[in-house]
Amino acid sequence: MCTLHFYNRFRPIFPKKEQARKHISLNTMNFQKIYTNVSRQIAKANGSPIEYDLAPYQEILSQINALEATFTAKSDQALQTFAQKLKQQVQQNPTLEVILPEAFALCREICQRVLGMRPYDVQVLAGIALHQGKLTEMKTGEGKTLAAVLPTYLNALLGKGVHVLTFNDYLAQRDATWMQPVYEFLGLTVGYIQQNMMAEKKKQAYQCDITYATAKEVGFDYLRSFIAYTPEELLLRPFHYAIVDEADALLIDEARNPLVLAGNIRQTTLDLYHIAQFTETLQLSTDYATDEYKRNVFLLEAGIQKIESHFKLTNLYEDTHQELLIAINLALQAKTLLHKDIDYVVKEGQIKLIDEFTGRIVEDRKWQNGLQSAVEAKEGVKIQIEGQILNTITLPHFIQQYPKIAGMTATAQLAADEFADFYGLATVVIPPNISSQRIDHPDLIFTHKAAKMAALIKEVKTVHQTGRPILIGTLTVKESEEIQEALQQHQVSCTVLNAKQDAQEAAIVANAGKLNAITIATNMAGRGTDIMLGGKNGEHQEKIKTLGGLYVIGTNRHESRRIDDQLKGRAGRQGDPGSSRFIICFEDHLMQKYKLTTLLPKKYRNIQQNEALHQNRIMRDIAQAQRIIEGQMHAMRKTLYQYSAFMEQQRKVFHQDRQSLLNQTYDQPLIKEYLLNQYDQQWSAHLNEVAQIKEGIYWVRVAGKTPFYAFCQQADAHFLKIRQTMEALTQEVAQSPPDTASILIKKPSSTWTYVVNDNPLGNELGLALTGNIGLQLDPFGLLGVLVMDIARRFKKKKK
Repeated sequence: MCTLHFYNRFRPIFPKKEQARKHISLNTMNFQKIYTNVSRQIAKANGSPIEYDLAPYQEILSQINALEATFTAKSDQALQTFAQKLKQQVQQNPTLEVILPEAFALCREICQRVLGMRPYDVQVLAGIALHQGKLTEMKTGEGKTLAAVLPTYLNALLGKGVHVLTFNDYLAQRDATWMQPVYEFLGLTVGYIQQNMMAEKKKQAYQCDITYATAKEVGFDYLRSFIAYTPEELLLRPFHYAIVDEADALLIDEARNPLVLAGNIRQTTLDLYHIAQFTETLQLSTDYATDEYKRNVFLLEAGIQKIESHFKLTNLYEDTHQELLIAINLALQAKTLLHKDIDYVVKEGQIKLIDEFTGRIVEDRKWQNGLQSAVEAKEGVKIQIEGQILNTITLPHFIQQYPKIAGMTATAQLAADEFADFYGLATVVIPPNISSQRIDHPDLIFTHKAAKMAALIKEVKTVHQTGRPILIGTLTVKESEEIQEALQQHQVSCTVLNAKQDAQEAAIVANAGKLNAITIATNMAGRGTDIMLGGKNGEHQEKIKTLGGLYVIGTNRHESRRIDDQLKGRAGRQGDPGSSRFIICFEDHLMQKYKLTTLLPKKYRNIQQNEALHQNRIMRDIAQAQRIIEGQMHAMRKTLYQYSAFMEQQRKVFHQDRQSLLNQTYDQPLIKEYLLNQYDQQWSAHLNEVAQIKEGIYWVRVAGKTPFYAFCQQADAHFLKIRQTMEALTQEVAQSPPDTASILIKKPSSTWTYVVNDNPLGNELGLALTGNIGLQLDPFGLLGVLVMDIARRFKKKKK
């Protein structure tokens, strides 16, 4: 589009020349509004997945508001009678759009009467978008929980069940209990799911009209349904409609971490503690090497010789030593790539993984393929059984089991393309009820960590003297403790929040807005909990407002700008005053991991000074790097999604066969059980086979082939084999039933669930060759990795 054509097209939104000079000189916010308006016009013209035009929703809102006086005048009994009529109407004519205005107006009135909370117009607009299967962006503190009640009620009238999927168990229980009086007034039942809940209680909760639960726990129950031996063991009914809260965290950040159902098997016979101790004697650069970004580790010749000498081997690469070789490689990864209090913590004698996006402990997550055991051996804690994988599914594929989905989050626009690509969700931007007053100050950037820490302590002490509440968002548990210790040395008391239970976490975060409060927390601690000025009781609220409201300080820029925006959004809720600032340095995790200093002008790369750098270009470079990293992460998830999507189709076919068998009747409950058990064993074997195929599939690119198609061919061949095996076995049993005394059923004596930390950066070369996803691995680095891998394979073959 030429410049003149661009100007003429958007001419009405530009001020006249003289006015423009005046406006921009007096208030730069005018320029922001112009820029935003132009951006929206361009987005609309280009078919963007983001909807800014709310006119279609405003029309429905007008119909809802027109009914308000009618419902306000009715008695409680009259409203309940009307609710019953709506329910009967839907059963006769299940077209929800016809009754939407009445249902929303009714629900809004009940919220006012029962909770004392009348949903704002913007919350009603969000509810309409959610009903239509959209993803709504509502800023922090705008009342997403209440907005979701309106579409939840409407869709629950169909009697097929509505799931509200939350971020953690605490929020599931809190929101269900909070909104229960509204639903029950309207004649609906509501339940919630908790991780350790008994199966019978879960089944009752799933039978309710509305069920609050975490996406993970519903996903695990979905996986359990595929190892059921009787229909009575099934907890879930067919899926209908789901609203996903904190959608960016669940649908984007967690998208690459599969849910796993495992069964107990024997542990390795190797002494992993001894291997961990031996690995500590190996030296970096002499015995092993890492790639440029320290994402992978490789044995060198000297290291191989040490291993062969120590374990008295002729050739480490002989097939008989494969288990030992794998264990040593895993021990090296645990030693070199994973760090205590950054990647994990040791708590209650167990290894607890720290989520890289939130900085919080994730109780049900493990590393896969022996890496968890290697870290346990490294830290000297009890080695847990990893188990045989019985079934697995990624969150994107699980969410897609629902015929209709919607979502809510405070930060959706930056991930709008991904929501559209993976889930077919358009993003609707809902304006705040009251315009934000938050001030986002420019970053303070330092050359080294000591200068950054000194500036942080000075800033906190200065602000704290006024009594203004401060929230310090950190990236890791270790950093939280370092800042706490530094503040204590300056006689400044603070509350540190890391690795707590969700309920405690929410209570602490909720009080972070109290007068004189200093709270140090990992970036997303207490997500889903509002920070009200003055705390829960609102004490000294007006005084805190005059001081400027909550002051949020970020100590690291994150790989995703969404996480940065979430942290900023803790301040300035519902039109309150507030401000934010990031205090960062060149030694921060993001800067080091991606070598962002190489993007800086040469004069800044090697300097060290105690004062902050004042260079707009540095901020632009960091923002550009974040955009590049986000693009890489998106591409990685897309590559992994391709592979998991193929497996998901196989899983659907195979388990449809199994469920068909589950519903059949056999003259003997034992033969049926035997066949079901065979299905489980065949599928588990298939998952193991496919994992091995995927492990080395990237090498076909060296031969000029496309890895994904080669993977599909090999995986499909094995899938066909296990289906033929089951068909033959089923026919054999039907023709000549075996003696039940001779039937051997190998059920796992126990099962458990966890989330695999499926880090796509674990195999740099593999991903680079598999998907051509543009990793920042320079040609010489890639060549080095390739040469080392070929050398290892050649050595093995030669010996």
